[in-house]
Amino acid sequence: MKSTLITTTVAAAILSTTQLVGHEYESARPDSHAPIQVMSDHTHQKGEWMVSLRAMRMDMDGMRSGEDNQSSQDVFAANYTVTPTRMTMDMTMLGVMYAPSDSVTFMAMIPQIETKMDHEIFGMAAPLIALNDGSTTFQTRSSGLGDLKLAALTPIRKTENSRAHVTLGFSLPTGSIGEKGIIPGPGGRIARQMPAPMQLGSGTVDFTPGITISTQMETWSYGAQANGRIRLGKNHHNYRLGHTLQATSWVATKVSSNVSLSGRLAYQYTEGLSGTQSDLSFTPPFAQTRRTVTTAFSENYGGQRVDAAIGLNYYVNSGDLSGNRIALEYSIPIHEDLKGYQLSVDSVATLGWQFAW
Repeated sequence: MKSTLITTTVAAAILSTTQLVGHEYESARPDSHAPIQVMSDHTHQKGEWMVSLRAMRMDMDGMRSGEDNQSSQDVFAANYTVTPTRMTMDMTMLGVMYAPSDSVTFMAMIPQIETKMDHEIFGMAAPLIALNDGSTTFQTRSSGLGDLKLAALTPIRKTENSRAHVTLGFSLPTGSIGEKGIIPGPGGRIARQMPAPMQLGSGTVDFTPGITISTQMETWSYGAQANGRIRLGKNHHNYRLGHTLQATSWVATKVSSNVSLSGRLAYQYTEGLSGTQSDLSFTPPFAQTRRTVTTAFSENYGGQRVDAAIGLNYYVNSGDLSGNRIALEYSIPIHEDLKGYQLSVDSVATLGWQFAW
């Protein structure tokens, strides 16, 4: 109900802005696309193609519960034996768009993901899980293809200076959810199933609807987007990641005919994980009253976050390289309210290239 109400409110606000007039919409200008971290932000005319490549780095550092930072000792005091301390995710996203007609644009995206997570072990437990070298830290890694995303974008309104379209898409479970890492425990450092944050996909078919509006004035522009991700069923490891709702708005100004600068705010709400992750250990064999790692437990998933971002778009509008676009965006959270114990997002940086013909 909460997600439906927010989506309806944002959609109504988006559509109301299409009444503005005063400048003819131009696609060949640097701010005709949204900041690069916003996906499925525009449509194409019949016969047009676009390819894109995005490189994204997300850094997470330190634990948080609710709105408060938590130290490793705070997590251990909550009866956990292992806590994450830092995580980085590098994602390279290849995208293709094609419009067989003016009324629909098809889109496909596939990511290559590399993830690293650092962990700290409760000091008194380290010798009991075969860490006899005095170490209380370890790192897990995963890499490979993520989930394939397919979508159809349909224009629903055009005015002199505005565009609005809806997106209906699906995310297909092509990313592995059986990734194992070298994790210390009984039997030593051996390959064990890793929790959901270290997996490459959701393991479920996800429905991804959205609505987007962009409006241009003579020297500046703005836009907004609302989208959701609805997980359909549980995966074969007996869990389902939380449904998500995202809403974002941005404003951009042309610095020149080739360059624009942008500012953006984004809100994301994520429900908690549902089910029990199979093939994970939940209680250490040496201390049945303690828990293992925070990421094994469903109560440590979900929450909400507000990000602020700045970006730059560079568009080549003449010459042999006409149609090429380079974009950069950097975002940081300005508010986080997380359920249970989770890593806090530090920053997200995205560099992208797009070419349309």
